[in-house]
Amino acid sequence: MYLLPCPHCEESAEVSPARAGDQIPCPHCGQNIPVPKLGELRQLPTAEGDAATEKSKAKAAEGRANRPTVLFTALGLLAAGLFLAAAFCVVNWATISVPLTTEGHIDEFRQAYKEVSSAQMIREWEEINRNGVDLPAMYQYRVMELDKQAWLTNAGLFSGAGLLAVIGAFFVGRSGRASEV
Repeated sequence: MYLLPCPHCEESAEVSPARAGDQIPCPHCGQNIPVPKLGELRQLPTAEGDAATEKSKAKAAEGRANRPTVLFTALGLLAAGLFLAAAFCVVNWATISVPLTTEGHIDEFRQAYKEVSSAQMIREWEEINRNGVDLPAMYQYRVMELDKQAWLTNAGLFSGAGLLAVIGAFFVGRSGRASEV
């Protein structure tokens, strides 16, 4: 219901939107009041008054105030999940023990070649020239080294992303507190 001022007695009369473009009698002086069209009628104050308007404004402000809280919570949960994933990667990295490194493997070959005769070295050289040095698959220790390195890299990436989520949550939380004041 809208409050329509009477042009004759200056008192307000309540009118519903269904009466837009019609005429109503003034409850105070009895004269007919022309009701404006719906677009103009909606610009008039409502019968519920300022209390309803203030209530709707407060509800809208509360909704805006909750947005940073929801975003803050989402970023916090995201950060927690990322840090858990980083911890999982670190645990996997720590549990992989590589029995041999590339440097150790080369040292083993050096020691073995010191004990081999010259004739045997020549035969191996000829075989390498004939067949090449391509290996059908990587050595198992190298696969384990690469796995271990990948787990550590993933842990670093998850930790970095988690840190970014914490920083984002910090700024969202700060902006939420600033808008409350």
